Amino acid sequence: MITSHTEAATRELLVELLGEFWRRGWVSGTGGGICGPADGGGLLLAPTGVHKERVRTDEFFTVDPGDGRVLRSPDRGDLRPSECNSIFCLTHRARGAWSVVHSHALAAVLAGDLAAADGADHLAIRDLEMLKGLPGVANTDTHLVPVIPNMPREPELVRDLEAVFADPRFAASRAVVVRDHGAYIWGADVLEAKRHTEVYHFLFEATVARRGRQ
Repeated sequence: MITSHTEAATRELLVELLGEFWRRGWVSGTGGGICGPADGGGLLLAPTGVHKERVRTDEFFTVDPGDGRVLRSPDRGDLRPSECNSIFCLTHRARGAWSVVHSHALAAVLAGDLAAADGADHLAIRDLEMLKGLPGVANTDTHLVPVIPNMPREPELVRDLEAVFADPRFAASRAVVVRDHGAYIWGADVLEAKRHTEVYHFLFEATVARRGRQ
């Protein structure tokens, strides 16, 4: 795990990022989510059904990333752990991610539409300087981001995500787009997940805008 934060500082950072992502329209209407490392090897998980810009530092659940089991709950009894729990834990196990962002951004949805229009299971991103913001990716590369179909409930996405993580075509990707839904974007720690989230949203927006001019 790459982090220099105490758990208290991580909680503050997660709350700050949820507010920033809300302002950008990436986690609006109580949708979206985030996780980060807890002391002792757990994952801090934002609650579900809560306006993300209003989440407080004491409202995170702590879960076991091995199986998603809740280890510690907030004092508020009306809160429930995020529907993203199983996906965040799978991403941790498969990719070593200690932080995952779930975005509902319009750009991610439109990027999934491009893949569907091409009859592809991925979005091909190329010829953009911002590609260099991803580890091991050059601005001369064609970067493949997997795109999977949406399901009625987020835990039902796990099977398709497992297939994506096993596919060597997508080894360099730090994101998965869910058609008609949004994206999951991750990093080794919270600040890396933040960087990747910003980079991918730019890449989605640029790719969609370019296609619209053709």
